[in-house]
Amino acid sequence: MDYHRPPAKGPPMSEEAAGRHRLATDLDDHALEPVPRERRKSLTQMIIVQIGWNISVSSFLVGGVVGGGTSFGEGMAAIVVGNLVLVAVSALVGLVGYRTGLSSYLAARAVFGRHGAVLVSLLLGVIAMGFIGVLMDTCGGAVNKLIPAIPSWAFVLLFAVAITSTSIFGIKGLARFSAIAVPIEIAIALVALVKIGGGDGGFGDVFAYVPAVPIGFATAVGAVIATWVTGAALIGDVSRYATRPRDVLISSFCGFVVGAGVFETIATVSAMKVGNSNFVLVMQGLGLLAPAAVMLVLALWNTADNNLYSASLAFTNASNSLRLPIRKPVWNVVAIVIAVAVAFAGLADSFLTFLNVIALVAPPFAGVMIAHFWVLARRGTGRELLASAPAIRVEALAAWLIAAVLSKFTNVLLADAIEGLVYGFVCYAVLGLAVQAATRGQAAPAVQRGKS
Repeated sequence: MDYHRPPAKGPPMSEEAAGRHRLATDLDDHALEPVPRERRKSLTQMIIVQIGWNISVSSFLVGGVVGGGTSFGEGMAAIVVGNLVLVAVSALVGLVGYRTGLSSYLAARAVFGRHGAVLVSLLLGVIAMGFIGVLMDTCGGAVNKLIPAIPSWAFVLLFAVAITSTSIFGIKGLARFSAIAVPIEIAIALVALVKIGGGDGGFGDVFAYVPAVPIGFATAVGAVIATWVTGAALIGDVSRYATRPRDVLISSFCGFVVGAGVFETIATVSAMKVGNSNFVLVMQGLGLLAPAAVMLVLALWNTADNNLYSASLAFTNASNSLRLPIRKPVWNVVAIVIAVAVAFAGLADSFLTFLNVIALVAPPFAGVMIAHFWVLARRGTGRELLASAPAIRVEALAAWLIAAVLSKFTNVLLADAIEGLVYGFVCYAVLGLAVQAATRGQAAPAVQRGKS
């Protein structure tokens, strides 16, 4: 139901009433309904939001991991392969958001069922906030090292208020902040790259770099994918605002290749050149202390408000399914409290471990979603899909679980994240088609009995 749609008939609203209506619409952001066509956004806005989302401190951290454990050629190949996989996942999931107008969690209701989606929404919402909590903890420590007068806890609290101020206004808030932050971030990154190349030996040291402790190509690819596979799996929260299918494809490519990929490359190169995987300290060593602080804040803000936004949609969907009429702005606040709690738990040193957990949970979810909307249910509007959703779809939940277990205990493909994605798609396609065939087989005798 659209709780904020203006009446179709009657006298026009006053300017004050229209303002209240726009504010209510921005705050609720079509959390429980398909996005109508008149609310769709331009390609430029989609690109800005996508790039902003993917320019993240996590890109710097992953670049540090890749740069510290691979040769230059191996590291660049890992970044390219990982991000192209993410583009493919984002495009497939994003086109579902465009077609149905549904957020990821409303789409999950159509896939996993009304009650099954509660589990999905809670799990992915908590994971998204856990990820942001880890990043805030990491950045709080980095800011404290750069500016000792600012305690880590103070940065975390101040930052929590800042990202809430943009994410609470939904896609409009994300787009406005990204339009300011993205050009600044790109400029700082290019300056850092020029400084790195202008040092003694230029980029020769980077091309000849040999890691002291190699991590292997598969691990590097897995780290790249795991960093953003949750974002790719949940891209429907943004792509539901796309005007055309090509806008989804272009914005996905720009987000992962221009956004995440470029910044992972810069972080990888800096780690190889300077011998330090901490990108902030690298920039400080290059005499870019102030730009490092600005980049740190903007990059984290870009990603954190998007994840906070997505988590608030997840919790809104879960509460609605449980018949708890709690609106999205309230869940926005609850979500940031979860992130702050994780930050204060001090999990920054477990970043790679946290990525491995995400790599087990998120890729199978994306695989199941892709299989449902591209194999099993290729037609239907958003409202039709929601209306026909069962209470629980056991085969979808089973496929998700089986895929996660298989990706953990097998080594068939390049990385756990890719395995989880493929397993999720294959398991659900097979189970879903089998259930559909069985259902048709049961329906046929009933029809024959009705005719006799």
